[in-house]
Amino acid sequence: MMDLGIPQEVARGVVHGSWKKVMEATTPHAMIEEWENFKNGFWGRNSKLIEYLDRECLEHKEKWACAYTNNIFHIGNTSTNRVESAHSTLKAWLNTSTGGVDTLFLSWHASIGGQVIEIRKELETCRTKTFKGAYGPPYGVIRGSVSLYALELMFVEGKKTPSECDCVIGRTHGLPCSCRINSFKGAGDHFQITHLAPFWSTLDYANPHDARRFEDNDANDLQIFHDLVAEVCRRGPSAVRAAKVALMSQLYPEEEGLREPRVSTKAKCRPPKRENARDPSWHEHAAARQGRRSTRSKTSTSDVTGLY
Repeated sequence: MMDLGIPQEVARGVVHGSWKKVMEATTPHAMIEEWENFKNGFWGRNSKLIEYLDRECLEHKEKWACAYTNNIFHIGNTSTNRVESAHSTLKAWLNTSTGGVDTLFLSWHASIGGQVIEIRKELETCRTKTFKGAYGPPYGVIRGSVSLYALELMFVEGKKTPSECDCVIGRTHGLPCSCRINSFKGAGDHFQITHLAPFWSTLDYANPHDARRFEDNDANDLQIFHDLVAEVCRRGPSAVRAAKVALMSQLYPEEEGLREPRVSTKAKCRPPKRENARDPSWHEHAAARQGRRSTRSKTSTSDVTGLY
């Protein structure tokens, strides 16, 4: 907000202060009231700030205001932090911005492989680790079958009183709200996996709950491929030959006559044989000279002795 004449420290106070009330209003009507209070308050004197927030923020309020996002199943993803985190992780694996396409592919593959390992580790933890407050009703049955994070959210939600329950977590996370948790707890009943959104009980990375949808896509792709083959055959030998070349290059790239580039072993700095060497010190030079003098002295004495 430097362009609006507001220092960064003051702008941070605005975002976490009076503007936060506008962001976290639970209904559109309450949001409008908080916005009017914001304009009539201290910051209403800054016409540039009010104009900026009205044009850049309130114009797209359905995308960030809790009054609208609380009605969407978003599982807590209300910002672009995940995308920025994935971008940062990929950049950390690349280490440089001047690499080739082969380097980019290998680094990207290694990055995704590391994330898959981390996800499988977390899923295995959810199956084996026991949440402290999940021994008795209403969590006993789903313990070990749902995400630990889901149990933590339900445990915190269950501490609310019935008057504090707004049932938002059911719409945004697909989890039982406070009033329902207290109802099950009072009756001594247990939650079943079907009471939670399938997202929280998908603890197998290889078999997602929506695998059938992907299988249907595979079937559609196979049918499209068969239709393409029929179309290529209908167009004649030239189209068949071109399609054959394209498929051969994809299935058997080693037969295309392409070779790996030759790696130069010639170093541009110190030769490999002196990789860990250093120049001798003065004492080493002096000791070497003294050794050569002693050797010459012994040789001369032995030659003279041999004459007698």
